[in-house]
Formats: sequence, structure tokens, C-alpha cells
Amino acid sequence: MKHLISLSKVNKYYVGSASSLHVLKDVSLDIDKGELVAITGSSGSGKSTLMNILGCLDVPSSGSYRLRGKNVVSMSERSRAAVRNREIGFVFQGFNLIAALTAEENVLLPLLYRNMPQKERVMLARRALKTVGLSHRMDHKPYELSGGQQQRVAIARAIAGGPPMILADEPTGNLDSASGEIVLESLLRLNETGRTVILITHDPKVAALARHRIVIDDGRIV
Repeated sequence: MKHLISLSKVNKYYVGSASSLHVLKDVSLDIDKGELVAITGSSGSGKSTLMNILGCLDVPSSGSYRLRGKNVVSMSERSRAAVRNREIGFVFQGFNLIAALTAEENVLLPLLYRNMPQKERVMLARRALKTVGLSHRMDHKPYELSGGQQQRVAIARAIAGGPPMILADEPTGNLDSASGEIVLESLLRLNETGRTVILITHDPKVAALARHRIVIDDGRIV
């Protein structure tokens, strides 16, 4: 069986005027469809850089990355953008919702780049909001929602287009414990339906939910 994600000997350098910084060092890992994965590490360990590469927001300096068998490294930026839109749903610590838009309109945004009728886009957005339990708040703007509800809108936005992978960066970092538990329950339910969920977290309690845990230290998987 092909892995959903396969990284082999990935290195990432950032070159400055006086020196270069070696952030990822010969990182190799495989993630299969339907896994719940936690990536942990201290600040500066390289986990954010790894997240950017997994999310096709950046490319390795050397090594290979295949997503569903496709060679991401050799793609053009336009092709990688299409992969991000169709294959990956992003959930960020800061929610990244647009304040002037309603919950439904925020969820609709990524679907505007799909070649599909408006009626279908609306159906997908409303279905996603129902999945996270927010059908009754879809006409509300972010400032009318709690932090946990805003993060669930972000999850709805991430899943509306049906991507096989959800990449969640510190999804509970800005939430109180009760709201954080609700958000984690939403992500766990998505994983139970067959979605691959990757959690980037410094919280050991969040990491403990995953059977597949990846620890990064000084740019290496330990």
C-alpha cells in the first residue's frame, strides 16, 4: 500500500548573508491514510518548518516529499497551491477567520477556487458547519462567537472541500480547557471517519491522543 505521505532524507536550509541555518536534518517519515499523528518538539526544534513542508507551504532544500504518490518537490508553485486547496485542510492556532464575513462565508472561501456551482459550494459549507455542530451559528460573524466556536468554524473551513489530510497547528493553543476539549473531539471524530489528522503541538496531553507520535529535536526525528 502506498503511504499518504512519504518524506525521505529531507533537509531544509535557510541561507542568510553571513551564514546558513540547517533547520531539518535528514528527516524521513511515512504517514498512512487514516492515521492520527502528533508532531511535537520544543521551540526551535524544526516542527514548524516540517509542518510548512507537509502542508506544501514550503519545499525541502534536498530530499523527496511525495503526497499521495505525487512528487511535491518538482511541482510549480501554482501546482502546489492546487494541491493545498484540494488535498490539505489547515487549522491554525489563531483561527485566521475574516472578521467581516459570517461563519458560512468564511467556510465558503476556499471553495471559491474550485470549479463547482455556487449551489454545491453552499451545500458543502453548510454540511461542514453541521459536522462541527454550528449550523445554528452560520450567520454569525467571528466576534459573535466564542474562541472554541471560531476554531470549529476553522475546522469546518478545513474539511468543507473533503481533503484527505487535516493539518492542525496548535489547534487548542488559544483556547480554555473546556473549549479545547470540544475542538479536539471534533478532530478525533473526523479521524474516526477516515481523515488523516496531523496535530502539531507542544502539549503532551494533546500528543498522547495520537498512536503515531513524531518527536523532533534540533531538526532530527528522535
